[in-house]
Amino acid sequence: MMKVAIATSSAQKIAGIKEAMCRFFDTEIEFVSKSSESGVPNQPFGEETYIGAFNRIQGIRLELPNMDFYVSCEAGIEKAFSQYFNVQVVCIYESKSRNLLWGKSSGWMIPSEDIETIKKETLDKYLIGKGINTIEDLLGTNNSRRAAVAQATELALASKKLQRLEND
Repeated sequence: MMKVAIATSSAQKIAGIKEAMCRFFDTEIEFVSKSSESGVPNQPFGEETYIGAFNRIQGIRLELPNMDFYVSCEAGIEKAFSQYFNVQVVCIYESKSRNLLWGKSSGWMIPSEDIETIKKETLDKYLIGKGINTIEDLLGTNNSRRAAVAQATELALASKKLQRLEND
């Protein structure tokens, strides 16, 4: 049986990671989840998002040894072409190969004029201020946080296939 540690207590993130791992691997999987510190601000921007995901992996590896995979997810805001996008970044550590696998969800644009407000608060508080209580209220049920995390997890796992091809 494969053992997977998930570095979060977020029900949406856990559900997305489980969904992707079960689709990717045709085996029985035991999941254990535990919150792990990111070491970055509550609202990460740019590389802070990746650093937070990596830090969560490091923390959970110390707390839960002897797992096959360690998975973390950090939501953050990235900038490209003077536009800001909310994304989910997944980092997976595979114990057997000692490789890190990375994936990122598609992102949705945040109005540039609102970024300073978000930097002072968080994206969640900003959305609530706009009358949006869940991501589904904004994006619809097909684009939930769970779906974005599942997408990022599957993309990270797909990079495992590329690493395998390089080593053949």
